[in-house]
Amino acid sequence: MKTALKPISSEHQTVWMTQPKEIEAIMKRQDTAFATAQGKFEETGSIEMVMQTAEAFGRGLFADTIKDKPADWTMKDWMTTIAREVLNPLGTGATVTKLTDDIVETHMFKSTLHEAEENQHLVSVFTYGFLRGMLLSAFPKGELIMNTSIAFGAPTTSLVFKAHASTEDSGERERVKTLVTTMKTDS
Repeated sequence: MKTALKPISSEHQTVWMTQPKEIEAIMKRQDTAFATAQGKFEETGSIEMVMQTAEAFGRGLFADTIKDKPADWTMKDWMTTIAREVLNPLGTGATVTKLTDDIVETHMFKSTLHEAEENQHLVSVFTYGFLRGMLLSAFPKGELIMNTSIAFGAPTTSLVFKAHASTEDSGERERVKTLVTTMKTDS
């Protein structure tokens, strides 16, 4: 799927915000994956099942949208491609505050899934999981750090994508699961 990507730039930030007409298939796919994750959560009460389902969804999106990854791919290349091919068609708005070859820092300020679903904590873990699945598909030694989330009262979801995880970063997935588990997770 090739979509139009419109960067809106200021001195130190880039915002990608478009919603192309070809979004129906990817939106349906996201809704189906989230419904599956939500069903597993309702059945088992397991945040781990939500995370696994979300990561599988992210890996599938990556495989379907990124046919051939260049050997010298950078985080900057990855984020530009993911924004154009996945985030924009999903109606996600993101401000990128740092974009280098190794790290991307972003604030997601719009998410159609967050807008449509009542269980914001479950949506947050699902969003984290599918973004992590896409990241690890491209950078197996990377990690996704969630600094804040809309579900927890923040105005944006602040994420740091790293091509190479530090030792400190290695526990982030478990930290996110624990954070969500300690919050109220309504069905």
